[in-house]
Formats: sequence, structure tokens, C-alpha cells
Amino acid sequence: MKTSNIIASIFLAGTLMVSCTENFEEINMNPNAPEQVSANLLVSTVTSEITRTLTQEGYSDGNTITQLMAKNNFPGFSQFDWGDQGMWNFFYNYLPEINDILEISRAEGTQNATYEGIALTMRALSFANLTDLYGHVPYSEAMSGKSDGIFTPVYDDQETVYNGVLQDLADADAALAKGEAIAGSSGDVIYNGDATKWRRLANSLRLRYLMRISKRRDVSADMQSIVNAGNYIDSNEDNATLVYSGTSNTDSWPESTGRIGGFDEKSLCTTLLDYFERFNDPRLDIWFDRNSDGDWVGIPIGLNQDNARAYDDEFSPSRLDVELFYFSATQAEAFIMKNSEVQFILAEAAERGIITGSAESYYNEGIRASLSYWGVDDADIEAYLLESEVQYDGTLELLLTQKTIALWNVDYQGWMDYRRTGMPALETGQDDLNGGLYPVRFLYPSSEQTLNKANYDGAVSAMGGAGDNINTKGWWETGTRY
Repeated sequence: MKTSNIIASIFLAGTLMVSCTENFEEINMNPNAPEQVSANLLVSTVTSEITRTLTQEGYSDGNTITQLMAKNNFPGFSQFDWGDQGMWNFFYNYLPEINDILEISRAEGTQNATYEGIALTMRALSFANLTDLYGHVPYSEAMSGKSDGIFTPVYDDQETVYNGVLQDLADADAALAKGEAIAGSSGDVIYNGDATKWRRLANSLRLRYLMRISKRRDVSADMQSIVNAGNYIDSNEDNATLVYSGTSNTDSWPESTGRIGGFDEKSLCTTLLDYFERFNDPRLDIWFDRNSDGDWVGIPIGLNQDNARAYDDEFSPSRLDVELFYFSATQAEAFIMKNSEVQFILAEAAERGIITGSAESYYNEGIRASLSYWGVDDADIEAYLLESEVQYDGTLELLLTQKTIALWNVDYQGWMDYRRTGMPALETGQDDLNGGLYPVRFLYPSSEQTLNKANYDGAVSAMGGAGDNINTKGWWETGTRY
């Protein structure tokens, strides 16, 4: 080849290379796979999946640990044969998406205070659940992998996490107070982008978490300020609920998509039956079916597999209402928080002198809200409030018993109350595997021991106790204010 031809070939190749390089980004852009997902799509995923999962956890295990239900088959959870239960990976998988919503909501061109408030609320909810379930957790460095290359984050103590949770909710209140509209589809399956209702949820969660740490801190000024402002859930219309459309498995009540054999493994617990018979409670007939003999029968908590099956064969304990909790894909709902819980929080706060107001009035409103939500008519609700065992007697045991019942399916909130107060009193079952102790946390996932061992070891040591075990109490449980 002549030299001139070689030079010409090199020049042509260089020209083509420059041309391709100049258009590289444009050529390699897939118009059907945008670089940045829109906030409404992320909000749809985050709000629906977290709400669904929290309610499914409440239904499956939260109701069990508070002895509202018990299993007649595969009863290991009620014997306290526990691992990490999967909630660690669930929340840490969704926190990056929440962080993306937050970044989009604050970026120039996509700025929106309502999306910001939603993201802050969901971030606070996620981290509060993580620290309540596990204790020390990655928080300050948890989202630093992408930005700072930190893939083995330190674990923060529970007080630090709670400081962040409460600050997020206060910031959410301020952002949502602006009432900015969301153009087009909001993606929000809880409140459809209604900033006012999200603000009420954010402040209701603040009430929940302030009460949670009230053994450690004087929270009276903060709780009273929220009550005085009035921006919290105070009617069932404000409940943070997800209504299923029933169009697919993911849009249906989860139990309705499984096998009937799995559904039949859950029964009425004798502890809840005792409550219901004591109170003459109409929710018994709503949540459960009579057995084949036409009787209400419970099953004790904590039986092992053989004893649970033998008890089931002999006594046929009452199963969950099959029409509501199995055959209908849309009738049962998922929820983050309901009015009944908020009213009972205020009742306890008033009884303890944390806020002003009548504990009895809040207590009665909590009962009204719960029974009304489950379809009990007004006349029967008022008759129920006149039952001698239901009438408020000024005791926290009665108040927290009624609250625990109202927390049916609300993730693990009843267990959190028990850990903080010891009420209502619960005893382990005859075949428990935890030495007669009622557990207070989940175990860290085994992956943390492999992938983040130094920080895992530091957290276990800092929390005290005999290693990573289910009996190590957290910061807010060990306060001395009451």
C-alpha cells in the first residue's frame, strides 16, 4: 500500500472514530429505558410494597407474637425459633428507592415538596422498623455506597437512629405543610398525593415514636405540640390504608393468592379468645369462624409441631374467617397506621400525664375507631363501651389490651408496646425454645457476619448481652422514666 493511501486510511478511521464518539451518548440512549425513573413510579413501588409487606408481616407473625393468633402447623415462630425474619433485606432493598425519590424531589426541574414529604415519611418508617426489630443498624452510612463507596457501613445505636427518624418526620411535616400539588398521576397508592393526609400520617408516626422513647426522654412538649396543632390522624377517613384492586396477585390481599392448606394453618389463640369472651367483643365473629361443632375454640401459643397437630385434631380450634381473609382478593386491606392506634397512643400519653386531655375519652375513641373500621354499627359500638369489662378503669393494662387488639395486622406494633410496657401480660408456651423468656429482637442476617463482620461484631458488643441473641433489649426498652 502506498504511503498516501495509508495516511488517507488513518485519517478516515480517525474521522469515523471522532464522529462515533461525539454521538456515543445519544446513540447508546434507550428511549424506552430512561436514565432516571420518575418519582411517581418510584412512589408507587415504595408505598405499595412497604404497606403490603408490613401488613403481611403483621398477619403472619405480628399477630402471633402478641398471641392474637397461633399456628396449628409449622409453629416454630411461636416457640421462638427465630432468625432474622427477612425484614433486614426488605427495608435495605427499598431504602435506595426512597433516597432516589428524595433526590428527585429536591432537584432543580423536578422539585416537589409533597414528594419530598412522602419520601421522608417512608424513610423514617423504614429506619424505625429496622432499629425496633434489630437494635443497632446501619444508618448514617447506610446509603453511602453509591456516593462514597462505603459498602461496609457502621452500625448506629438506637438513639442516633431515633434522632434521625424524628427529624425526618418533623421535616416531612414542614414539607407537606406547603401543600404542593403533584401534576398527573402521583403514584401514591395510599393517599393519591394528598399532602394534607400525608402530613397527618407523618405527625401520627411522630406520636408513635415519641411514645416509643418516652421511658428514655421527656417527650411531653413535642407530643403536646403535635396535639395542639391538630395535624394528625383523628378519623378513619385519614387511615393510611392500601385498598386492593384484585386485578393480579400483586394487587390482591396476599392470603387470597395462596393455597387453602396454608391459610388453614392459622387459628384463634386462646389468649385472644380470653380477651374476646371477657369483653363480649364483636370482632371475634368478624375475624374468625366457629369450628365444625359451632363453638369458639382457641389454641395455646408455643406448642411444638406434634402437640399443635394433636391439639388441632382433638379440639378443632377456630380458623380465620375464610370469606374475609381467603376468598376475597379485595375485602381485606393493608395499612401503615390507623386512627384507632393514634387514639390509644393519646390515651396512654394522657394517662401518664405526658399530654393534657382525658385518657378515657381517647380510649373510647380508639375503641370506636377500631370497631367502626371492622364494620360494627354505631349502636353496637355504644353498647360495647357500656360492657363492664370494657369501661375504662384507669389502668394501663386494660388500655394496652384494647390497643393490642386494635393493632391486629399492624406489623409488629403490639409487640413493641409489650416490650416497652410489659402489657398486656404474655407468657411463653409450654414448648418454647427460649428458656421461658419472651424475645425482644430479631437476629442479624448471617450475611452481615460474612460481608460486614467488623461492624457486626462492634454492634453486638455495643448492645451487650450474650452475643447476637433475641433477648438483648434495646435503648428505648431500658429507660427508667416509668
